[in-house]
Amino acid sequence: MYLGLKEMGHEKLRYGLLSGVLLLIALVVFMLAGLANGLSNGNRQAVDQWHAQTVYLNKDANQTLSASQLKLADQKHLTGDDIAPLASLSGTLRTTNNRLKTTASAFGTTRDSFLMPKVLTGHKINGKNQLLISAALKDKGYHLGQKVRIGTTDHYVTIVGTFKASTYSIAPTVYTDVATLNRLKGNPVTSGDQQPVNAFVTKKSHFKNSKHGDMQRLSIATFIEKLPGYSAEQLTLNTMIYFLFVIALAVIGIFMFVLTLQKQALFGVLKVQGIGTKHILAALLTQSVAMAIIGIYSIALLLAAVVGALLSWRTVAKIDPVVAIG
Repeated sequence: MYLGLKEMGHEKLRYGLLSGVLLLIALVVFMLAGLANGLSNGNRQAVDQWHAQTVYLNKDANQTLSASQLKLADQKHLTGDDIAPLASLSGTLRTTNNRLKTTASAFGTTRDSFLMPKVLTGHKINGKNQLLISAALKDKGYHLGQKVRIGTTDHYVTIVGTFKASTYSIAPTVYTDVATLNRLKGNPVTSGDQQPVNAFVTKKSHFKNSKHGDMQRLSIATFIEKLPGYSAEQLTLNTMIYFLFVIALAVIGIFMFVLTLQKQALFGVLKVQGIGTKHILAALLTQSVAMAIIGIYSIALLLAAVVGALLSWRTVAKIDPVVAIG
């Protein structure tokens, strides 16, 4: 350890440059990791806030919420606790004068549903054509009492409350009741159990019997994985991160290998003096760890640095003092 640190103190520029390369790799890794985490949260935040366990969709919907078509009457096939219908709509949230335009994900459910978010300001939905908005939309200029419409419909609703920030498919969310959302979607049926919905979300439930219409049961984890673009997006970013770990390992491995070849004569002298291969290898590992700590603070990249240094082990072990010293 002492030998390794002593040499680093003498060769500040050489080891400083490699530490700088590791720092740049680490910064890219952290930025990609942050991007992956941010996109993941942006896609699934609303789903996480449901605290649900199961989602029921139409079996022909390819496990996609927007493609699923069910009716309120289909709830008769389910039994259990906290069963809530869910209708969805994605579109542009507009004010009456079109001064504010924001893409939003709208959800419709029953007024007393566990899916309805806790109101922070204003009041719960207690009448027709009322809307709750995410706090993120309030920050963009939307406010209580304001009339808005979603998408291309001419039907207006009134903002009556706000809830904590929530997003779905990267867009801020809004909530209303099923009938109001069907009016916003232009559906002709806006009352009764024949109203269309996209899904049923539950905390604990199961089918009453083997005959359950066209419904398919999904765990909440599977539902999230099937969100449009979610899996592909996460796979791409995570693969890039893994490749950066490999690049870090290769950079350190090549550097330490070349350095070992350049110092064969020195290692030969050390072996003549009775210093064993283990001590020399410990010095190399100390240098790699020290550079990693100076340049980064990621455990994964620190391990990559250690593995990269170990690539020089066979070269060190095979050094013949007589040949090395000449």
